[in-house]
Amino acid sequence: MIAGKKIIALCTYRIYDSQVFSFTAELNELLKAADSRLFIYAMNAEIGNVGNAHLAEASVFDLIPYDKVDAIIIMDEKIKCRELVERIIDKANSHEVPAIIVDGEYDNVSHVKFDYAKGFEAIVRHIIEFHKPKHPHFMAGKPDSEFSNERLEVFKKVIEENGFTFDNSMVSYGDFWSIPSRAAAKELLKRDIVPDAVICANDIMAINVCDVFSSHGITTPDQVLISGFDGLDEAFLSSPGITTAICDSATLANTVMKVINGVLRGEKNITEWITPSFMANESCGCPRCQINWMSTVQGFNNRFYHHQDDVYIMQDLTSNIMASDTMADCIWHLSNSVTNSITNNMCLIVEDACFNIENNYFLEDMEKTTRSVIYNSYSDTDEIFPYNEEDIIPNLEDIMERGYPIIFNVLEYMGKDIGFVCYSFNRYDLIDYSRTPSLTNCLGMGFGGYVTIRYQKYLRDKIQRMYQNDALTGLYNRLAFLSKLEELKDAPQNSGQKLTIIMTDLNGLKEINDNLGHAAGDRAIATVAKVLKAVCPKGSLCVRFGGDEMLALVPGECNSCDIIAKMEKKLKEESEKLGYTVSSSYGAYSTIFDEFLDLDKIIAMADEQMYKMKKRNKQNKKNNTPEN
Repeated sequence: MIAGKKIIALCTYRIYDSQVFSFTAELNELLKAADSRLFIYAMNAEIGNVGNAHLAEASVFDLIPYDKVDAIIIMDEKIKCRELVERIIDKANSHEVPAIIVDGEYDNVSHVKFDYAKGFEAIVRHIIEFHKPKHPHFMAGKPDSEFSNERLEVFKKVIEENGFTFDNSMVSYGDFWSIPSRAAAKELLKRDIVPDAVICANDIMAINVCDVFSSHGITTPDQVLISGFDGLDEAFLSSPGITTAICDSATLANTVMKVINGVLRGEKNITEWITPSFMANESCGCPRCQINWMSTVQGFNNRFYHHQDDVYIMQDLTSNIMASDTMADCIWHLSNSVTNSITNNMCLIVEDACFNIENNYFLEDMEKTTRSVIYNSYSDTDEIFPYNEEDIIPNLEDIMERGYPIIFNVLEYMGKDIGFVCYSFNRYDLIDYSRTPSLTNCLGMGFGGYVTIRYQKYLRDKIQRMYQNDALTGLYNRLAFLSKLEELKDAPQNSGQKLTIIMTDLNGLKEINDNLGHAAGDRAIATVAKVLKAVCPKGSLCVRFGGDEMLALVPGECNSCDIIAKMEKKLKEESEKLGYTVSSSYGAYSTIFDEFLDLDKIIAMADEQMYKMKKRNKQNKKNNTPEN
């Protein structure tokens, strides 16, 4: 319960399917009248009959707040993965949340079941007993499908009651789908006696059998009677209209609501049955069945044309998010006036682990810890802030007050979930619901691409640093230094400017290595490099030129004596931290930066100054006098 309202979670697939959409709209109105609210957890990708409970999109069901939900409805035939459904049931049971299975069979839960056998029998009896074909045939689904085999047994029963003797030639298999059913229909046309009635196990096969027969000059229903089963919109829009049976959305919603009320009263293991309603139509020779088909066609057209408009906006949004330099840029693309028409009813939450730039989120096993709210259209600010799982989504109570379903989708990229998106619309519009899978995919692709490109840039920069920079000191190596020098030469503003070169060489490296070890010698070299880079003006090129020899090329006005003095001071400070003396000898030379600059010459001049200092330091040390 949240804010005094009971919460019902619906686990389903493809909310834009017209039957699912109608059911959720009907159910939500019933729940709203009971001061309850509907949260929908939906997948968009097909798991399939073989199942894959670990599909990234399946993690949408992990978002269910079991401690706040009062009941869970699971549309088993939509999800089509027993392992996944059992996982949801187990979590519900562990939190003592009642689960209701629609169109499935599980232990210790309540059920809403469809009496498909009874609904299918009404179709078969109508074809056989009312229209009286002489050569009936059954187009089954898959050979191992319990639904198909149940309908086959109904077919056998009815024809045998009406004087036919069943044999295997009276059955073909269309696998519940278009291509195999078309192939099976073509095989029927090769027979000496073509069936005069084809009773199909679903509408998709019926529509395709009609089309194949028609293309070979056999008309429906004049020469062959055809029927389907499922009540798809397409069955009523096709020509001829298909005789079928329909599971009415209002009946389903009322039945589910009846079970919800029962489990909330504490009743357990409730079972309610729904019989699909027989709908005679043109394909069996009956009058056309009207189901407000004009409004349905208009709905299809609206969805089609809106999709055409949306697809261009989403393509731009995906590419713009991918190409963004910062998260602020991503958010701007989500909220600008062009995309706001499709992003103004959503909240976007992303895994923080995605943005750990030093790791590849999609190729490495990374621990998920925290999430952030990246975009929230229900707020006036574009601020990114930490996600609080207890809130479910920001502004939840305000959104619940609107009284419409709250829809959750998982963001997926390269087989991994990167967060989730939540939608809430202020109306029941199939266009809005139809847009959600495309927008979810757009956001997953966009942010997944953004994360991947950032990681690629990080790797590029890292490789470039490895190529350009000395591993010990972090200064440029010689090759990179020469390349950067050419860039300075090519910049017009540098022509005629003063250029100063400062050479430095670590004093007593051999003694440090001999007395303290090579690790101490490496720390001494790195310390000189760090100090050199710190004291030189911005824009200087600092390079490790040899073993313990480094130089800085300083364009523009500078006082080399001040730089050297600062360096000596800092080296004394660093020496106290290290516990041994680190000092350097220096040489400096200034010239004018032009196209005739002779690098070797100015290095030689600075080198000469440095070695004079080094020689003087050695002499002073020999005489036990302080270094200058």
